[in-house]
Amino acid sequence: MSTDDVLRLAHELADVADRLTLAAFGSDPDVRRKADGSEVTAVDVAVEEALRRGIADRFPDHRILGEESGWGDADADPTRPVWTIDPIDGTTNFVKGNPIFATLIAWSVDGRDLVGVASAPALGSRWDGVVGSGAHQDDRPITVSTTARLADAEVSVGGFDDLEARTPGLLATLAGGSTRQRGYGDFWAYCLLAAGSTDAVVEAQVNPWDVAAVRAIVEAAGGRVTDLDGRDRSDGGSAVATNGVLHAELLTLVAEHRRA
Repeated sequence: MSTDDVLRLAHELADVADRLTLAAFGSDPDVRRKADGSEVTAVDVAVEEALRRGIADRFPDHRILGEESGWGDADADPTRPVWTIDPIDGTTNFVKGNPIFATLIAWSVDGRDLVGVASAPALGSRWDGVVGSGAHQDDRPITVSTTARLADAEVSVGGFDDLEARTPGLLATLAGGSTRQRGYGDFWAYCLLAAGSTDAVVEAQVNPWDVAAVRAIVEAAGGRVTDLDGRDRSDGGSAVATNGVLHAELLTLVAEHRRA
């Protein structure tokens, strides 16, 4: 098995997901609230179930972590490769008719996110990355920006309330210490980062399925993704992503405002 085989399957799965999400997009789907308050639709569940079947058919010995079904019935063997699925990243956007939503598919080995695909069918675009082999948007190679100072950077911030709670004052500092601030949100910010269209992303509250795929894409494009404490992981509950050059400067700023 090679990363080429994994990437090929990830794209096949993304094709399946795109058909399901586009068929339902704009149709006023039935929505319920999960225990954490986030929204879920029948489409989220159907996409995840379809992707789980596709992975199990091709790689039955791999584990699967999905937003809607967790680890399923997988055992806890940490040596087995892991697929991480977010069937619809940006479900609220999907429900509201906002085209900024995507299916996220990641493949990881020993805790390293190595392959990622983010497919946004309503935008007509798809990103992929294989760490060590490069990243693409719609088959076109992409790389992160070369911005070398935070003062010259555009920074995207997600979840303002969460960030203010965990890093009080950081938002104000970023507003005064960077050249442009935006709140692109969800997968969109990371894909813009991978393509060199923004320079950094900070989020104080994320789940593994939010980050694993885009982390692989960003790192394949030459960037870096850690948690707020600078640990190289996608399961740390937070994320700091940059073009790599800005990472140390941004982490230092985060640390100055960090609340445990």
